[in-house]
Amino acid sequence: MTKTTTDQPAAAVVDIPTGKQPAVEIPLSGEQSAGSVQAVKPKRAPTFRERCYEISFPMLKSMVGEERAKEASGRVAAALAASRAAARDPKDFDLCTVESIGRVVAISALTGIYPGTGATALAYAIPRRPRQGEDPQLTYQLSHRGLNALANRAGAHMVAIPISYNDHIEATETGDVVIRSMDLDNPPTTEAELRGVVVLVKRLDTGTLVYAGWVPKKLIHERRDVSDSYKYAESPKGDWSKVSSPWHAWYTPQAMKTAMHYAIARGWCVIDDTDAQRALSADVESDIIDVESRTLNSVKLTRNELPAIEGPAE
Repeated sequence: MTKTTTDQPAAAVVDIPTGKQPAVEIPLSGEQSAGSVQAVKPKRAPTFRERCYEISFPMLKSMVGEERAKEASGRVAAALAASRAAARDPKDFDLCTVESIGRVVAISALTGIYPGTGATALAYAIPRRPRQGEDPQLTYQLSHRGLNALANRAGAHMVAIPISYNDHIEATETGDVVIRSMDLDNPPTTEAELRGVVVLVKRLDTGTLVYAGWVPKKLIHERRDVSDSYKYAESPKGDWSKVSSPWHAWYTPQAMKTAMHYAIARGWCVIDDTDAQRALSADVESDIIDVESRTLNSVKLTRNELPAIEGPAE
């Protein structure tokens, strides 16, 4: 038994389940020392939002200073927490690797375009599993509105118009496409109905039409067919992933975005900003991932000021 005196209160030994950490002695008052042990509450696990903040703040602080890092970290944590809340299975976000979350944080901070939810989002944070049963990786995907946000910074604006087989278009001698008539009440919503996409490139300041290009379904599908998420969803063992594959769940918006990527690649719309190019590369890489073996590449922040924020505020 432990002897007690009025000068020195008894000490109770409490085992805390924290790996190899030794037992902690907690001094007790005279009234508590009579055979009682003070209970130690287990530490609360951080929420997903807190986890995102803990990942982002040290990364951004070294680049842009504490105050700016606090703002950006709070916004990206709030954006990713909102994406988690709107997800079909929020637990997928909780299981995402730290490296993949850090990559989404980096791209969001570099571009100022934060993931959102719903039809008006400029970008999305989407968990993807390399293999069924493995922990997912968080990926950053721009929407066609996000592509336009990057084009706007370069002084341009793109309009992607899905064309059905009921619509009538013509090509001029300069290669521009003219829409003569459209079945406005029956726009193409499925792969079978889509003929292609007309991409209009305009000057942002004047609205002047710079180019009207045609991207047929054949070219769209050439790019779709190298998408690992599409190929895996089409394979016998990947049928389970069709509910989250962009090409299966949102065919027409994905076709529009692919046509806009094609317009940028062909030089119809020139985006020469370095950080915007990183976002474009990340968007392409998020859908061209070897879902069987390859992990996401890392993104390093350069020492510069973060751009203006476009996306949900905290």
